[in-house]
Amino acid sequence: MLNKLAKNQYVKIIKSNAGNNGIEYGVVLEEEDGKYDIMSIGFENKNGKFIEYPTNVENLVQSYNTQDAQFDEVKENEVRRKMNIWLENNYKR
Repeated sequence: MLNKLAKNQYVKIIKSNAGNNGIEYGVVLEEEDGKYDIMSIGFENKNGKFIEYPTNVENLVQSYNTQDAQFDEVKENEVRRKMNIWLENNYKR
């Protein structure tokens, strides 16, 4: 579990109050005063498979602090690769 996040870090967001659909994956865009803007890239379905969000999803970027959910670094190579591809195709910095 991470207590501090870094800009451009890939994070796994585990929301304890969301039941089975409580795992999302995103990238940290900005940090200000302990609040992190995180762009959601995908989620884990009930079979444990990573699914990318389409770009027209509402609230793709949300603000969190480290008490809102459990944050872990994304270590799965397949998920990181899919996140990289999604960012290259859909997000221009």
